[in-house]
Amino acid sequence: MRAFINAKLYGRKEEAFLVEDGVFSAFGSNEEIQSRIGPDTETVDLCGAAVVPGFIDSHCHLLGFGRFLENVQLSSCRSQEELYAKLKARLDSLAPGEWLIGRGFNEETFAEKRYPDRQGLDRVSTEVPIAVTRMCGHKMVVNSKALELAGIDETTTVEGGTIDAEKGFLEENAIPLLQKAWPKETEESIRRAVLRGQKEMNRYGITAVGSDDFLSLTDDWRLVLDVLSKMAYRGELTVRINEQCEFPSIEEFARFLDDGYTTDVGDDLFRIGPLKLLTDGSLGARTAALFEPYSDAPEKRGYMTMSRDDIRRWAQLAADYNMPTICHAIGDLAVSEVLDVFEDIVLPGNPLHHGLVHCQIMTPEEINRVKALNLSCYFQSLFIDDDAPILSERVGAERAASCYPFRTLSECVIASNGSDAPVEIPDVRKGIRLAMTRRSMSADAAMNPAECMSAVQAIDSYTVCGAKNFFAEDRYGTLSEGSYADFAVLDRPIADCPAEEITSIRILMTVMNGETVAEL
Repeated sequence: MRAFINAKLYGRKEEAFLVEDGVFSAFGSNEEIQSRIGPDTETVDLCGAAVVPGFIDSHCHLLGFGRFLENVQLSSCRSQEELYAKLKARLDSLAPGEWLIGRGFNEETFAEKRYPDRQGLDRVSTEVPIAVTRMCGHKMVVNSKALELAGIDETTTVEGGTIDAEKGFLEENAIPLLQKAWPKETEESIRRAVLRGQKEMNRYGITAVGSDDFLSLTDDWRLVLDVLSKMAYRGELTVRINEQCEFPSIEEFARFLDDGYTTDVGDDLFRIGPLKLLTDGSLGARTAALFEPYSDAPEKRGYMTMSRDDIRRWAQLAADYNMPTICHAIGDLAVSEVLDVFEDIVLPGNPLHHGLVHCQIMTPEEINRVKALNLSCYFQSLFIDDDAPILSERVGAERAASCYPFRTLSECVIASNGSDAPVEIPDVRKGIRLAMTRRSMSADAAMNPAECMSAVQAIDSYTVCGAKNFFAEDRYGTLSEGSYADFAVLDRPIADCPAEEITSIRILMTVMNGETVAEL
């Protein structure tokens, strides 16, 4: 039992609460709560600090985020040479046979406005295999040694992806060809990455995630499933994981279902969530599938990584086993293809919570189709920081006017927020600020201000809406009696703070199941 007093509770008028056996058991005045405890009960005086439900990152890659934190982080690089220098500085620390792997560069922030290339990476090393991935995860650049070990050359082709061996560029479905050559993952290497990733999540007040992990580091989804299940059984998880399941083939997905897995199998530390499909690329890499060419690259329209027929086969199989499908679909063409499938599969009211991940390049007609189907939406307001400066240039002002429609979606369907980490660092405070302002923090650029969310809408997108998309609103996502005692303690209330000051709020403590998992 733990008692917390002198708090400002989000969405409640009380000032104190009691936690028993990992759940909220009572809320009331300081006097009411103190009257219910004995001399041995731990009492925590929060001294006027704010308490919000534990934040929920509804779409991320927890395992990949943990590995990102172990590898070379490139988001701060502002030129090709700075990227090469950062990689070269890590060479001496590599073990024999280890690859030099980095992620997070954004060529739009480089002085040259160009991608690094094979020739530049070869100057770092021709003996050590090197692979660096763009921040979006949809474009990789590798050196000659990496291509050699992966058996990739100018004759190699792949459906739903592109390879430019001369420059060392790999896009979309070509990336897994390279990853097959990486050193094999082990149970311990996966466990270590999960521990690293969840520790960082806890620092941002996050206590639950919708996480796409099965293919993040390996195509052996069974190994990842086994490790996460064991960690949950041992009580090693400090975030609740709702697994968004990807598979290398529909045959492997069928084996998963035959083994008795489907949505809601598991416990409240690790639970199977929806099937996750990747149907196109990213806006930043110009691989998101568009109806019309990119305004700043008329020769490109992006491309689908799955056909409509394949999307239908996967989604129908999932639905036959009462498993929802959520689809990564960034371009308007990809969104349309997915909606065509969902219109044939989704039951009235969408009881399974089939949905869209990202909700970026959308036409007004597509937004109305999403409303009519009552689809679940998983968006990332954090993308506004990097995408606001390029959106109109990339797709034109007319298309941009209906893009990233987060407020519209939040007012008519279940729309939950997330980071897509390691694409973005999972800073919920920054995500809330960007959802409210729609103005980049790194450039003088903004998106359609009519889509600015209110403070309550933005906070709820990181709390109760995520729980609803996980079918878990009766267990977490709110400060409610009987719910798990998952909460974050902040130095002041978000809802009362000017949007521009939200990122300066300090997260003092993160609690899950009534136990402190992070403390400033």
